[in-house]
Amino acid sequence: MTANPTRRQFIKASGATAATVSLSQIAWSESKNDQITLAILGLNGRGRYLAAQFSPLDGVEIAAIADPDSRLLNERAMEIEVLSGKKPDTVQDFRTLLDRKDIDAVVVATPDHWHALATIWACEASKDVYVEKPASHNLLEGKMMIEAAKRNNRVVQVGTQRRSAPFLAEAKEYIESGKLGDIGMARVWYMSNRPSIGKKNDSPTPEGVDYDLWLGPAPKSPFNENRFHYEWHWNWDYGTGELGNNGIHGLDMVRALLDIDLPNRVTSGGGLRMYDDDRIAPDIQISTWEYPNLSVVWEHRQRGGGTLYGKSFGVALYGSEEILVSGGSDWEVHRGKDVETHKGNNGMGEHVLNFLDCVRTRKTPNASIEQGHLSTSLCHTGNIAYRLRANLEFDPEKQQFIGNDDANALLGRDYRSPYKPPEGLV
Repeated sequence: MTANPTRRQFIKASGATAATVSLSQIAWSESKNDQITLAILGLNGRGRYLAAQFSPLDGVEIAAIADPDSRLLNERAMEIEVLSGKKPDTVQDFRTLLDRKDIDAVVVATPDHWHALATIWACEASKDVYVEKPASHNLLEGKMMIEAAKRNNRVVQVGTQRRSAPFLAEAKEYIESGKLGDIGMARVWYMSNRPSIGKKNDSPTPEGVDYDLWLGPAPKSPFNENRFHYEWHWNWDYGTGELGNNGIHGLDMVRALLDIDLPNRVTSGGGLRMYDDDRIAPDIQISTWEYPNLSVVWEHRQRGGGTLYGKSFGVALYGSEEILVSGGSDWEVHRGKDVETHKGNNGMGEHVLNFLDCVRTRKTPNASIEQGHLSTSLCHTGNIAYRLRANLEFDPEKQQFIGNDDANALLGRDYRSPYKPPEGLV
């Protein structure tokens, strides 16, 4: 990217589309006099993408951006200026922004291990929150996030954007018509071809990176590129593996389509079978959640690609009469060899607008923290079953495992001082 990017260059680099940005701007123009001022926390990858979603909207100002890696700040600020006409303030430590009275809401696009603390602290500072998926790094954090949002009367939207996609509502209406018949199984998959991350030695922290802040609540450890930008996904101290990275989207779709909450039993297998590198989270994983009359199955591979029903990512609901399949932006009905296809989009533009509308109206967002927590909890329980290689019984009401102290110990984490949640939460 050039030092002074054009609007088109930024949209392309961020992964957004000009059509999405334009559509969102048109949809929002009716309320442009009701200004909402945002801060974006976390600027690499997803944070950059969300900046491209929010920046051009009428009635929205990105007043500040924050990231422990100061090398990102100036370029991201210029990119936002290209889209919005105003350059935001830049800081390394987002905590300095929480006392600003002009900031109405924050967008949390940090690594997973920061999602909960950033959300909780923002709620305690009377800010609304758009937090990326997965909602939390562990199950107990999700419960704390719900409590923080409730006691501070905050709007918290989780970045499972298909909750706002029209295609999902259409598919749900079709399911409720009964045409699929009895649904006994749901399947979610993500087949990718990620390159090896290799093996890297610990190294000095790059100049401009506040690594202690980046680590936050995670254990103290030396800097390593394979535990930093993006590769943190594959380390349990910071990430939630592919299940929390992409599985969350499909599992949330299943929950939304079938109106289910948490299971009674979970199992998971797989391993590090594709590469000999620094990953800790599995590159192949199969997880199963058992409900009274339903089995939900997740499968991922990180090498070799492949598809199911012609889709590298997707959801399939197996009914006694028909099969409903979605690739995350459409839905299909399979009747033997016949396939009926309904096109759509992934709901990103609608999801952003839904959040902003709820900030203004105080309505419950489409992907509330309550719903985001339940979907994310499927990821957490699946990963715990994988890590313990155990067949685990689960109490969906108490949200804890039955008769397994080792599994329950992994429902939370130890927090490194001073990066701890406030007292009095769950």
